[in-house]
Amino acid sequence: MAPERKRNELAPGVYAFVGYSSSNFGVIASEHGYILIDAGDDLNGAAEALREIKNLIPGGVQAVILTHSHPDHRGGAEVFLKGRRDIPVWGHADFGAEQRAGRGLEQVSAERAARQFGAGIPDADYPVNVMLPRFAGGKSGPLLSPNIFVTEDRMPVRIDGVNLELHRIPGESTDHLVIWLPERQVLFSGDHVYRSFPNIYPVRGGVYRDVEQWAKAVRRLMDFRPRAMMFGHNAVPAPDEILPMLSGYAEAIEYVYAETLKGMNQGKTPDELAASLRLPGHLRDQAYLGEFYGAVPWAVRSIYAHKLGWFDGNPTTLVPLTPLEEAERMAALAGGSGQLLRAAQNALAGRDYRWAARLADYLLQLGETENGKAVKAAALEGLSRDILPVAGKNYLLRSALDLRK
Repeated sequence: MAPERKRNELAPGVYAFVGYSSSNFGVIASEHGYILIDAGDDLNGAAEALREIKNLIPGGVQAVILTHSHPDHRGGAEVFLKGRRDIPVWGHADFGAEQRAGRGLEQVSAERAARQFGAGIPDADYPVNVMLPRFAGGKSGPLLSPNIFVTEDRMPVRIDGVNLELHRIPGESTDHLVIWLPERQVLFSGDHVYRSFPNIYPVRGGVYRDVEQWAKAVRRLMDFRPRAMMFGHNAVPAPDEILPMLSGYAEAIEYVYAETLKGMNQGKTPDELAASLRLPGHLRDQAYLGEFYGAVPWAVRSIYAHKLGWFDGNPTTLVPLTPLEEAERMAALAGGSGQLLRAAQNALAGRDYRWAARLADYLLQLGETENGKAVKAAALEGLSRDILPVAGKNYLLRSALDLRK
């Protein structure tokens, strides 16, 4: 399901391009052409957008401002730059900090990212998600990097006749820039806000996304009181939606953080907290806080691990059985690996998919590779129908495909 492509005029000469890529990008008309805010990640969508820009604005790109370093915001740049190296590209002074923190983990990061984003899942098997549809565009190009770095928390600049303010506001990542057009009251917020509960923990892994910092960033966005706004993803909000959405978004992040710490102080384990903590009703009922991309349980586990580390407080966890030792004991308890397999198959038949997947893990540890993979793949496919975040669906379905191969 490809997203609908829509060009939104945020103010005279200021546009948001939504659906041309897996991320949004903005265009600001300037004296000799236009300023580009991010560049998307799809060359086909960027080419279509460029054709529209040429009909709207005479002249070419005069500068690019990157809100942050995630690849989906800068892989479509070559369509606009056409190989030119003289174009100013603005970015945060700490641009790429997240990628640098992951050095040495490129292989596992790539494998997990492929699962998170659903690479290789056939279209016919792909889950439909109306809030975050699958992006079915073309390929991405080389990743654009800044050549001018923003070294102040608030930097007023004039670029090709346009007055802007570049604000360093860490949130989803530490290298985020927020772009403010004071004369037109338009805000480009990057990925601090989008129409989903925030992806506080991406299942592909990565550095801790500071929850307190993220909530403060959203509160900072409210201080601008923008008339128009472009998120890094999803549809442009209506003017009367902006402040209520920002307020609700910040409150949701703050609530999950506070309740997680409260539960930790009560001695609850990550598993217990992840299973029980939910947003309060007035927030849970907001469509923009649905768990379409991020998930409350994932956020809870991330906060717990950041604050207390891997140990859940249970002394048994300090001296665990190895996975193989536990599998051998479970098989003995069941009456042999054959009984374990029958129990796993019965769990599948009863749609108890989580238990089936767990039993399949024991079978795989015991060397029952063919049966273990078959049961686990079926269990993951079953689970994918009930998990809401698209990243979770992707990860389960892609893992099932890998098992079947």
